[in-house]
Amino acid sequence: MADTLKTYFQEIHYSRKKPNLFLAFFLSIAEFFYKSAINIKNTLYKIGILKEKKTNTFVVCVGNLTTGGVGKTPIVIDLANKLSKEKKVAIISRGYGAKLSNKEPNVIKDYGGLKFENGLLCGDEPFQIAKKVNNNVVVITCQNRKKAIDFALIKYGIDIAILDDGFSNRKVKKDKTILVIDSKMRFGNGHLLPFGPLREPISELKRADELILVNKGDENLDEAIAWTKNFNKPAKLCQMKPGRIYNSQTGADVKINEKHAIAFCAIGQPKQFFDFAKEYYEIYPIIFEDHHKYTKSDINKLIKIAQEKDCTTFITTQKDETKLSELIKNLNGYSFNVLELEVSIEDI
Repeated sequence: MADTLKTYFQEIHYSRKKPNLFLAFFLSIAEFFYKSAINIKNTLYKIGILKEKKTNTFVVCVGNLTTGGVGKTPIVIDLANKLSKEKKVAIISRGYGAKLSNKEPNVIKDYGGLKFENGLLCGDEPFQIAKKVNNNVVVITCQNRKKAIDFALIKYGIDIAILDDGFSNRKVKKDKTILVIDSKMRFGNGHLLPFGPLREPISELKRADELILVNKGDENLDEAIAWTKNFNKPAKLCQMKPGRIYNSQTGADVKINEKHAIAFCAIGQPKQFFDFAKEYYEIYPIIFEDHHKYTKSDINKLIKIAQEKDCTTFITTQKDETKLSELIKNLNGYSFNVLELEVSIEDI
């Protein structure tokens, strides 16, 4: 039910469906109160009643104006790996969806390596990041970003802190703010939550120092690039394309022998993953709610669907794999494959 409702609102948010007049009326009222609260908050920061707290390290924020699924995670990984060649870097995440309490700093990875076996406890995105970053990068989750940065400074002597998804959090003073935009989805229908996908008014884009336009196979990319230039901000293009496919149970690269696959995911923009998966298989798409915590019951349901479709192959995302590994480890007769994305970033 929750998955269906979320899909329905995504259709509204990105102008693929119009709400009826009754629903549109109540969404407009809710949007008005949400926008008022956001504007009051930003005004209080602007006039100095609320203040951003300074830290003793360089702080880079990687965020977005809309709800999830724009492609921040690969960009955070790429940025951290580049900076960590010369500096000690900490990635600070809120740890959304984790079972672990985030009231105090949790070390997901330090210079000694990963501290967790999968993302069920610590969160899918922090675990995915921790698996992909260099040895010179620490990954920490905490709802209080300032507390996490201070902790990383004292314990690890970091030079740079990267705030993952920190644009709307104004409690910490940022030295550089990078705003990530999906080239296809952009700002959706232009409305704020819950009528649209925007967390903040588009006018708040002025707080960004740099834009990164993420291309996930956009057939109108030139138009999207021209649209981005209208904001008069330094901009880069992040190209995301399908890379290798590997088997989650063995880690080995997969040769595409099967024609059909059950494609499933629990991410913000599932359609884009399905479009990539279609380059390799004829798929039966299954959507779970973003940050969904998989259980054995979910795996059983997926297998039942596979049996009905006479299919033995599954394909999912790296983010989903972080929560699946323990559940499918000893499962025989089915291949759970993972689509890895390749990322390249260049100036526009």
